[in-house]
Amino acid sequence: MTNIPDTEYITVKRDKDGQVGVFVGGNPATTYHGEDICGMQYVKNMFAWMQEQNPEIEEFHIGAFKTRGEHAKPGNPNGVFGPNAWCRVKFKNGKLGAWVFYDTASLAANCAHNCANYCARYVRVSASFRSAVFGAANKKQNALTNALKDTDLSKFVGTHKIGAYEIVVRKSGQNTRG
Repeated sequence: MTNIPDTEYITVKRDKDGQVGVFVGGNPATTYHGEDICGMQYVKNMFAWMQEQNPEIEEFHIGAFKTRGEHAKPGNPNGVFGPNAWCRVKFKNGKLGAWVFYDTASLAANCAHNCANYCARYVRVSASFRSAVFGAANKKQNALTNALKDTDLSKFVGTHKIGAYEIVVRKSGQNTRG
């Protein structure tokens, strides 16, 4: 189900000041379905890391739903509160990634408490889970990164035209404006 209201899941994103925050229903949150959100600082740190891996990610959504899925596979949670942890990303272009199933907790309350921490952790440590959550956009980025991985890019610093495309090579953090 793609039209789950944002009151039914946790959203991790940057606020208007650029700080990573945790929200439910558009409001800053420390609880989800009455349970404290476990590992909030870790979740925030992992979201920042996710954006480093894929700068097109704008938000990370995590929910505790009744629908069970298959681990690391896209699915369609029903949006009804339950013991199954799901997550997805929203990209800066407004597109939503697929909901990806993580695991089932013993109780819905346990899932509400732990789902953000567990999903963030698993995105970090499992390449296959991360690939499922990041989707096709990450595959394209990884293809480019892997193609350039063993190349000394320092000798290519500058702007290069290839057909209808411009490729800019600069040291990370370097200002592009002259």
